Amino acid sequence: MKRPGTVRSYLLDIEGVLVRDKSYEPVPGAVDWFARLAASGRPYCLVSNNTTHAPDELTARLTSAGFPVDADRLVGVLDLGRDHLLARGHRRLLWLGHPRLADWWSAAGCEPADAATCEAVVLGVNPDLATADLDAALGAVLERGVDLVSLHRNAFWLDESGRRRLGPGAWAAALAAVGGAGRQVTIGKPAAAIYHEALKRVGTAPTECLFISDDPEADLVTAGRLGMRTAFVLSGKHADHAVLGRLDENDWPDLVCERLADIALAAATGSPLDTAD
Repeated sequence: MKRPGTVRSYLLDIEGVLVRDKSYEPVPGAVDWFARLAASGRPYCLVSNNTTHAPDELTARLTSAGFPVDADRLVGVLDLGRDHLLARGHRRLLWLGHPRLADWWSAAGCEPADAATCEAVVLGVNPDLATADLDAALGAVLERGVDLVSLHRNAFWLDESGRRRLGPGAWAAALAAVGGAGRQVTIGKPAAAIYHEALKRVGTAPTECLFISDDPEADLVTAGRLGMRTAFVLSGKHADHAVLGRLDENDWPDLVCERLADIALAAATGSPLDTAD
């Protein structure tokens, strides 16, 4: 689907767009493209489902990789997830995400808990998550009826070596299938709230915004349905566009290209979506 109009702002995924994977190796051409975007003064924001690094660690890793990013340019699921949980009074968490973030949750005002005492089961990326961990959560979800909070619903992610690993979307589907009286909540992409927050940051209408990602299913479908222009880059999760065969044609991206550097930056007054010369 090709949406008409001009591009005045940018929302960018991180992994697979700016960097290859959890190694944070820059995608060829991305550092220069990002520098030109930052220098242009055009509104932009990074929209991240990252649940392996605390927000300050993530911005530091990106800066080291050649992408200097201020905290206000990052909309991430950890901050949004913290705000959601605290607003509902959920401080005791059964955290099934990466163990290295346990201290971040404590600093955020939450505390670790087991299935018998938790107020919410929270899912994030965890390379070592075992079936026994999910079994332990069953009692909390099914019998005690606590909320099941998925920081995102990505079915898989790429680790430091570029290997595919099952993600929170797979674990959430398993736990959601058992039912339970609690709410089933998704914080990050593909849920709409994180897109609305990012649009507030850039201050433009959805129709004037381009969302760039390597994941058409988890990221770009929602962006397109909200009225944004969308670009699918083949530098991350997918080496070709075969994944689009799983989507309705109305949800196809406006542009498919090899990498970020192939996308032409809009002029200061806005430009139609196109590839770089």
